[in-house]
Amino acid sequence: MSYPTTRALLICGAVAPLASLLVFHLDMVFRAGYDPLRHAPSLLMTGDRGPLQIANFVITGTLMIACAVGIRRALPAGRGARWGPRLVAVYGAAMIATGVFVTDPQLGYPPGTPSDLLPGVNAQASWHGHLHWMTAFVVYAATTLACLTFARRFAAEPGGRAWAVFLAATGVLAPLIMYGGSVILQPLAISGEWYAVLDGIAGRMVIPLGWIWAALVPLRLLRTHAD
Repeated sequence: MSYPTTRALLICGAVAPLASLLVFHLDMVFRAGYDPLRHAPSLLMTGDRGPLQIANFVITGTLMIACAVGIRRALPAGRGARWGPRLVAVYGAAMIATGVFVTDPQLGYPPGTPSDLLPGVNAQASWHGHLHWMTAFVVYAATTLACLTFARRFAAEPGGRAWAVFLAATGVLAPLIMYGGSVILQPLAISGEWYAVLDGIAGRMVIPLGWIWAALVPLRLLRTHAD
């Protein structure tokens, strides 16, 4: 594979997560009835404009799989050369699945949904709702493992220590916020407003944590590959 092709594949990974974040946040601002301090990010996949976010996840995941190929070509040997690209590919595939298997309406969204409805807690979750959360957990498990894998590699490279610190911090914080919000705060959200606010804050933090690292890895490789 030629260098221009490798570079194009890495650019896919550098651009896709940041563009996805932009689409996500713009859509959130203009969604009628969507409360960012109460409603989970995945709920943007429901409602009349849900297909926009479904496409956002599927396209981003597809481009990250392409990026994984570029990473494999850019890292022919050394730390993380084998498992780094594989974990990025798992991340991309799980992101596609998260978009395909849409979460259930809950906590008053989309408009018309009971405000105290929380599938899996006080109502039956659908099969696709179960699969959505399972694949979301895979996304963040892959995030943690990939961040730690690349942090180990970058820490040993000239000028890579700051990149490594950020990736290592992301690898620790992302699962804590994801699992803490989903397992602890979200069930409590129906019993108290403060829990709902904390769950909303966790939801606002977890998406950037789960996406930005995926852009930084190929950006770092584009920079070092060009030297």
